[in-house]
Amino acid sequence: MQLFLFLGSCLLAFLAGHMVNYSVIFLSLQWFNSHTIVGLGYGLCFGPPLILGWFAGVYCDRYSPRRVILVAQNSFFVALAFIWFAFNTQPASDFRLGLLLVAALFSGIGWSFVAPARFATLPYYVKNKSKITSATIALNLMVMMGFGLAPMLLKQIKFYFDWQAVLLTAGSMFAISTALLLPLSFDFKSKTTDKAYTEIKNSLLFVKGSPLLKQLLLLTSIAYLLMGPMQVILPSIAKDNLALSDVAQGYYLSLVAFSLIVGGLLAMILKNKGRLGWQLFQSIFFAGIGIGLLALIDNLAASVMILVLSSACGGIAISFIVAGLQRYSNDKHRGRIMSFYTIISQAIPAVSGVAAGLLAQAYSPIIAMMSISGLIVIALLIASYFLYQVRQLVSFS
Repeated sequence: MQLFLFLGSCLLAFLAGHMVNYSVIFLSLQWFNSHTIVGLGYGLCFGPPLILGWFAGVYCDRYSPRRVILVAQNSFFVALAFIWFAFNTQPASDFRLGLLLVAALFSGIGWSFVAPARFATLPYYVKNKSKITSATIALNLMVMMGFGLAPMLLKQIKFYFDWQAVLLTAGSMFAISTALLLPLSFDFKSKTTDKAYTEIKNSLLFVKGSPLLKQLLLLTSIAYLLMGPMQVILPSIAKDNLALSDVAQGYYLSLVAFSLIVGGLLAMILKNKGRLGWQLFQSIFFAGIGIGLLALIDNLAASVMILVLSSACGGIAISFIVAGLQRYSNDKHRGRIMSFYTIISQAIPAVSGVAAGLLAQAYSPIIAMMSISGLIVIALLIASYFLYQVRQLVSFS
């Protein structure tokens, strides 16, 4: 029962968190009509883990990761307050832009701690440790559902009500998420006693000595290149290439959620079918090809089919990666290793999102999507040659 309540808390938090991110993206387009500002805002939503993520892992091993969640989640309330205040400022003013970017920064601070803490907390609610792989994939499903359902929910609320209702809904979901987590306490013994720098260094040495962990983290970097352009550029593709209305754009973007969920469910089945390494490489390859094709297609049916297939492949890949990291981490280093994953999973989309925004502003959204797609495919082909241990991975047992 505790596991289901925890997963419910995670779903609400990830859904509300991505609603904050998408609010920054959509408001940047609505207020300033600039892909550069969209990319900058998105970068601030996911950039802080580059610095704070290292300490998040230490705190998750030194203190109860559940406590880390309860404290850090308050940063999202601050982000929502700044967006709320931005509505009462002069349109297109520098002050409004500043408030929006500060909101994005506080969102990034929240993500820096909440995301690794959620994964570090999970094992405490899994009584049968042989089920940790399945539980991790289930948690990752919550992450992907939050990422995918957020734009649809946001667009629906905005269409029937207004932006203030969007912000109130996100705030309410954070509050309920915290309320669900409050009674789910557990006994925690600190696993670290050294200084933060020493603890981080020890975990980096542990990863360096584990070829599978090291190579899975490298693959994480490639897989998460997908996320930046999907959040920054895909709304423009839906509007300009497919000529969709606001509500239709929400439905179109929500297909990402449906497909990521399908991908996560497929990962549950495929994890027992062998040749996991090759499945992982192929999933990233087809997802990378897919986002490039999305930029070239103006037929709605074909675009929907490619979006579903590429997103499902991305869901399979990310589910395998995070399950592998949980499986091959030990309890002493788990919080820090999951923070390394979080740093990559948020910093790489931030970098690719900023790059995609700059490319879209300088050239076009089509060139931006095609460029990131080409980068993913080339990087994966190189990785498939050098990452021998992952290529030989058969199962997580």
